[in-house]
Amino acid sequence: MRFITMSITGLAMLGLAAPMCTLADGNIGHQEYESKCASCHGITGGGDGWFAKYMKIPPPSLTQLKKKNGGVFPFERVYQVLDGRAEVQAHGPREMPIWGAVYRVESDKAYDINLGKYVADEGIIRERINALIGYVSQLQE
Repeated sequence: MRFITMSITGLAMLGLAAPMCTLADGNIGHQEYESKCASCHGITGGGDGWFAKYMKIPPPSLTQLKKKNGGVFPFERVYQVLDGRAEVQAHGPREMPIWGAVYRVESDKAYDINLGKYVADEGIIRERINALIGYVSQLQE
């Protein structure tokens, strides 16, 4: 009986950990990029997405971020752009940041019994942003 209990507990823990492992892999970053970035920045990150021609300010190439930052990928700056803390004119005003808000709306929501309301799972949001940044870092020339 103890073996069965331990097995069930182990499987339950694996089931809880699996989504986080999936989020950390490159596939999630690629999916995030295709769904949120490629229309403006292009499939390869060159700033030549299909929507770029409609923008007053052309989107920058995401392949040059490391080069423009002295050979170091600007992780924190990219994170702040994605979560809405950094001002980027094409991404909208800070009162309503496009991607910071989208990540909160799209995230799996959980009911917090202590707060008595639904709240965004910040861990999942951070993992999705980190996966996207990991993908963009691979686009560097």
